Amino acid sequence: MSFFLFLKQFVDLLYMQKWLDVVMVLLVLVMIPYQYRLVRPDLKAVLSTADIIVAALAVLTCISYVKDVSQWLLFIKVMSGLLMYFMGRLYYERVLECAGVLSTAAYCIIYLNFFHRVYSFGGSLLGVTNAFGDFYSNDTEMAYAMVLGFIFIGMFARKSLFKIFTMVLVCPYMVFFSDAGIQMILLVAIVGVMFMYVLEVALNRKKLAMAGLVVIFACLLAVVAIVYLPLITSDSKSIWQLFNSRMLNVAHMETRYNEWREVFSVRRPESVGQILLGLDFASGPKLTSLYLKIYYTLGIVGFTLILMLIVRTFIAAYKGEDRKSFYVTIMTAILTLGSGVAVNSMEILQMSWFMMLFTGMVISAEHNAKSVLKM
Repeated sequence: MSFFLFLKQFVDLLYMQKWLDVVMVLLVLVMIPYQYRLVRPDLKAVLSTADIIVAALAVLTCISYVKDVSQWLLFIKVMSGLLMYFMGRLYYERVLECAGVLSTAAYCIIYLNFFHRVYSFGGSLLGVTNAFGDFYSNDTEMAYAMVLGFIFIGMFARKSLFKIFTMVLVCPYMVFFSDAGIQMILLVAIVGVMFMYVLEVALNRKKLAMAGLVVIFACLLAVVAIVYLPLITSDSKSIWQLFNSRMLNVAHMETRYNEWREVFSVRRPESVGQILLGLDFASGPKLTSLYLKIYYTLGIVGFTLILMLIVRTFIAAYKGEDRKSFYVTIMTAILTLGSGVAVNSMEILQMSWFMMLFTGMVISAEHNAKSVLKM
């Protein structure tokens, strides 16, 4: 497991080597049955409603794939994300033992990209507005990796001046001096979530921390609603006058609006069955939105199941005793779902795997807490 967790962030870095993603998926397919045979859990005793929801999502995904089998690569990517949930369920304690590996890999990824930028821009470091992805394909994916590293270092790395330097200076620099506007917003939100973690764990103010999380999520939902409102009203100018900045760039979003409208004009769910269960993985033109892609692929039923999984995870996290896994799950969820506003994170392994892994861990943590209470 240590090797797997360490390797994952480097596989995401080597995005051009697609065969590495295939190797990682094959490793998952081996590791799940291996751990199951090793642990041999009582399925009836440990079964959770979250497990049923994920299984239903897997069935719905298979139905969508059968409608158009040409999109097998996207199907594998989505199914591998669902498999990571079960990895978290089975490997819960093993992952907790390997927490330091996540932060070590994060340090390596962050500083590889940082030194690459120093080499590329030299004395113009403070004038960078587009880093061209550094070692990644674009700034969005690079900034995602930086924020993910920020989470792992903040939650798992040992206290040191190096840790403070990385979190206070290097990570924010890599994100804010780039072209990844939404990731800037998400980094600020995640700093807020970390503050809630300190509030609960160090100051024992759980209710206040939970209230703070609700406020953070409400603010993010408001931003998402504003971003998608022009699709409904067809009027973006009045809205973007309020938010025209590097974080929410008008030109970038207008390009996406045009792409989304093109998808709607070419092909959209029309019958009751299509609206409820979706079409398939092939939406025609590229669909750079997690939320629209879910609607196209899994329909309203799929959307509802995902919302149920999120709610179920929050309930389990609130009840569970493993607060660190809970907060890491919240932060990775914010990062993945927030990125999904303008990126189809459903089909990017870099953006889905860790969120689903920690979601499974939170459900297992709730089960462990119940077992302790019964004893």
